[in-house]
Amino acid sequence: MGDVQHEQGDSPYESIAKIDTSKKEVVLGHEIGSGAQCLKCGDACTGLELHFWRRICKICKCSPEDHAVVVQEQETVRKVGRLFDSTKYKKYAIERMTIEHTEMMAKPEEVQTANASPSKHVTFEWIPQGATENMAKRYMEMIPIENQPVEGTEGAQHRAKQMQRQLPDHDQQPELCQQLNTEEAERMLDFVKDYKEKAVGIGQVQPVVPDANPQLQMQNLSLEESAAPAPGHPGAPDVVPGTEHQPGKASVGVGGDAQALQAAETPKAGADETKWKCCRCAKGMTGGDVAVFAERAGNDKCWHPGCFRCRTCNELLVDLIYFYKDEDIFCGRHYADLLKPRCAACDELIFSEKYTLAEELSWHIDHFCCWNCDTVLGGRRYVARESHPYCLPCYDKLFAKYCGTCNEKIEADSKRLNHENNFWHADAVCFKCSSCAVSLVGRSFLPKDRNIFCSVQCKRKYYNQ
Repeated sequence: MGDVQHEQGDSPYESIAKIDTSKKEVVLGHEIGSGAQCLKCGDACTGLELHFWRRICKICKCSPEDHAVVVQEQETVRKVGRLFDSTKYKKYAIERMTIEHTEMMAKPEEVQTANASPSKHVTFEWIPQGATENMAKRYMEMIPIENQPVEGTEGAQHRAKQMQRQLPDHDQQPELCQQLNTEEAERMLDFVKDYKEKAVGIGQVQPVVPDANPQLQMQNLSLEESAAPAPGHPGAPDVVPGTEHQPGKASVGVGGDAQALQAAETPKAGADETKWKCCRCAKGMTGGDVAVFAERAGNDKCWHPGCFRCRTCNELLVDLIYFYKDEDIFCGRHYADLLKPRCAACDELIFSEKYTLAEELSWHIDHFCCWNCDTVLGGRRYVARESHPYCLPCYDKLFAKYCGTCNEKIEADSKRLNHENNFWHADAVCFKCSSCAVSLVGRSFLPKDRNIFCSVQCKRKYYNQ
């Protein structure tokens, strides 16, 4: 049987109501994940060492998400809990479940021993809020195997990585931003308050029933409207009005008695097409499927589990946390990017009235710096490489090519010509026929090896043909 980890006495609706608000030992942001191995660079990086203001590793310049940073589960709960601390949603907690493995589920690599048989069960590090075993199983089978958060698999690692990517802490908390003045911090707080009230939500997974509306009970609960709190759980309802669920049960969000729930969750042979269509792929839902509903979009819209993705980055929305705008769903990062410029250097949203636009990107004025040495480039010449600006000395040091004629470095502010992997100064002194020395600037030429010629005759003469 599925094992949903509820504490004794918890209401089923308490699955998103638990968050530890006690004081914790303060850990500096630059200490989190320090020394973690880079998953992209391997041994070429000696371990994560954050730049003092860019959110990249000083050693390999990869992001923290590209390193094997172990994020504590409680830190994830606290991070997401902040998104819902002033909304009508209950606060967030993570549920795990162990269920029987099927061929449509990911499975971790297991070390086999002589006396051990392969496990027939897998543990999901996260399941949809309040899901029963059958509902969780069907949900997981409807998302790609590589995205299933099975303990000990790349899917679980990807979930942790996407949690950091899609929901940056510095998009929520002014104190985690580096250079906000008082006025800008107030603007940020207003911005956060606005999206908490108008945009953020948690998708709810429901069975699809032909020609019937799902009973979306978790969506419309508010702490103010709930019944008296249960002992030991501030703000947790003892019994939720309008439902038949009692505290302690693991089946949440569908309503009705156990037989009705089982009937709704069990696919029938030859299940009929329903009136429901996925908002992403526009394909119809079949009775017995499960779908994801988002309250911000209205209870008449739903998505296949594998289609509940950010419109911008096309990644599955981690833990079904979505932001709704213009009749579409986004992850937290890309929702914020629709409304505010984001500094390409420090990754923070820009709340100042003045900032720099360069290379089709936005930058804090004092963050438009050389990618290598951090020299401020405002009003100075620079060269862009892969959207990163470099001062001329650093560009010459790191990327300069050497002329095939004079063997001297071609500086960043010098014109150059190239053919395949050969380079020349773009002048008559260097870009000339290897036989007769006539200038080939602006003329057609014949290449051979590292040489260039003005004609077949010069080429033959050079090679004594």
